[in-house]
Amino acid sequence: MSTSGFILRRLALSGPGRDTASVEFERGLNVVSGPSDTGKTFIAQCIDFMLGGSRPPKRIPEVEGYDTVLLDIEAVDGERLSLRRSLSGGAFELTRAGETVILKEAHEAGNDETVSHLLLSMTGLVGKKVRTNVRGATRTLSFRDVARLAIVGEEEVIAERSPVLSGQHISKTVESSVFRLLLTGSDDSSLVEQDEPKVARSKQQGKKELLEEFLAKSEQEIAEATKEEVSEDALAQSLHAAETAVQDASTALSAERESASALEQERKTAWSSLRQVQSRAAVAEELQRRFELLQEQYESDLRRLEAIGEAGVRLAQMTEERCPVCGAVAEHHDAEHRGAHAQPADVAAACSAERQKIEVLLRDLAVTLDNNRGELSRLEVEAATHRGQLKAAQERLREELQPRLSALVAGVREAEQRRAHLARLTDLLRRRKELATLLAEAEKPIPKATKLPSASVGADEAEEFSKAAEELLRAWNFPHLDRVTFSEDDQDLVISGRKRSSHGKGVRALTHAAFSLALLRYCIEHDRPHPGFVVIDSPLVVYREPDTSEGGEEYHVKDTFYRGVASAFASNQIIVLENEEPPADLDGAHVVTFTGASHGRSGFLPRQDETPPGSP
Repeated sequence: MSTSGFILRRLALSGPGRDTASVEFERGLNVVSGPSDTGKTFIAQCIDFMLGGSRPPKRIPEVEGYDTVLLDIEAVDGERLSLRRSLSGGAFELTRAGETVILKEAHEAGNDETVSHLLLSMTGLVGKKVRTNVRGATRTLSFRDVARLAIVGEEEVIAERSPVLSGQHISKTVESSVFRLLLTGSDDSSLVEQDEPKVARSKQQGKKELLEEFLAKSEQEIAEATKEEVSEDALAQSLHAAETAVQDASTALSAERESASALEQERKTAWSSLRQVQSRAAVAEELQRRFELLQEQYESDLRRLEAIGEAGVRLAQMTEERCPVCGAVAEHHDAEHRGAHAQPADVAAACSAERQKIEVLLRDLAVTLDNNRGELSRLEVEAATHRGQLKAAQERLREELQPRLSALVAGVREAEQRRAHLARLTDLLRRRKELATLLAEAEKPIPKATKLPSASVGADEAEEFSKAAEELLRAWNFPHLDRVTFSEDDQDLVISGRKRSSHGKGVRALTHAAFSLALLRYCIEHDRPHPGFVVIDSPLVVYREPDTSEGGEEYHVKDTFYRGVASAFASNQIIVLENEEPPADLDGAHVVTFTGASHGRSGFLPRQDETPPGSP
């Protein structure tokens, strides 16, 4: 069984007020038989339409009232999908795993929301490219390119042209490439398109004009950069000397900067030390101010205590005549005024003791003040030293190093400017040389285009395919069969030394069927991508059995055709639409019979008084 492709399960038409018309298909051989005008060709047209065809089925009278087509398909892994589309055309509605999405009807490269992408992915042909002309131009493969090899209409089956070709000259290269892709499994992705001679000449002329414009601009820039012509060798030597000068100047500048760095570090150290000394001096000055305020406080306290003590002494010396509290004379004293009050002498003694303590603190404070003044003097001397160091470092930086650094920086800048000028001039000369070389190349005659290999399939490539067709024809008892080969010129079979197209339309129809079925068989046996089914409309209707051979042998080609297909393609799907019924004893086939009359099933589309199979 093939690892790619799909099979058709059910085709149905529906419309408001109309009974659903449907036909079921099975794996293996399916035969839909019946007289003319029973809808067999309409079924083939509907299948083609539902597989991305742009042309709606023919509007026959029986289709009146129907507006929707439904096609159920089954992938090789057993997944079921349903495609729904209006009979008038347009987009598809895909139902898959219970979800419904809309697919565009036209193939678009890189767009996975098209019915073509869906069918190509099931066939194993997504992203393949086919050649479109003899120059090697390519485009992505559409499922419509492949469908015409799997769906054979009643007009195509008897056509004199190859089954590979549609008869449109502009499509011949694409159609041959598609056939090659199915036979070999290789597409045309590796081809590189070649320009037409006229286009190539136009491109060459445009390239020459552009190069001449660039070359003239380069000449003007060179003239502006130098007044005299210089050789590339002399310019290279000057550029080397300029680069050496830049390097030497940069080295001297780096050395001078290292010296400046040491002196700058010395300046920073002096500045840091000065800041530390100034900070400590500020702290000492603040302490000195606070100590002096404390000294003034102590001296004020001493004066106050001295006044209090002297007042106590004076009070103790005075005679008591009146009460110091109420002012009354002694004889009028109230006993309640008397109490345990301090005596003036005691107050004077206490003040004297407190003065002694403060005098001790004053002496200690005087020592501290002297020490702090000494520290301030020392810090001032140290700050003066650091100021001198800072000033000396700054003067050296300003007077000695800065002029030398400025001179060195100017020298480096001048050397770099000269180097940049020489480098630009070198680049201009190199560009002029490259443009001149390119212009000389562009002025050469355009070489003849490389002949690409033909898109047509060769006889050696189709040898096994031809053998598959021969085996099918032999199994069908094809009269006077000798050997089947392949014509490279016609891209068609040669049967017993005679071109297939030279036979009558009955034989052409039968051998067209052999071609299409042999392609399916070949792809299956060689694991090549293929849609996995073949639909053939009327392969036997115009074929007439030959007379009995001289030996009395009867060929019975039509009967052996059905039996051979049923036997050889039991695992695949072949749908044959034919006027005559297959043999009654045919095994392994699903047969749907249209009667065209009032008994049985009259046709695909039911009469108003007929209940179609599969309808609700």
